[in-house]
Amino acid sequence: MYAKYKDRVQFYIVYIREAHPHDGWRVPNNLIEDIIFDEPTTEDERAEVASACQLALDLHMPMLLDRIDNDVDKKYVGLPMRLFLIDAEGEIAFAGKKGPFGWDDVAFEEALVQLVG
Repeated sequence: MYAKYKDRVQFYIVYIREAHPHDGWRVPNNLIEDIIFDEPTTEDERAEVASACQLALDLHMPMLLDRIDNDVDKKYVGLPMRLFLIDAEGEIAFAGKKGPFGWDDVAFEEALVQLVG
């Protein structure tokens, strides 16, 4: 979707706090896949972890970082992941449900097409 619409829409991934830090709520797959990061305590540490994520997942979409106080996560309830579409006036045009089970890229794309044609 990013490749299809990136010439008409600004896309961003917003990297928020760690969902499964090694020093917190660990999940077995992270150990199996050697994804072992403690919860960052500084913005520089968060940037390092976000960069590792972006490289490991080969993400080409621009990434923004939430501040260490988790302001964006608190305002948008982004954990674990959500889709938002913000219109040209800065208003929320689409707010997806919490992922992964509420993730609906089809509904997101329909809203995107309705907004930008």
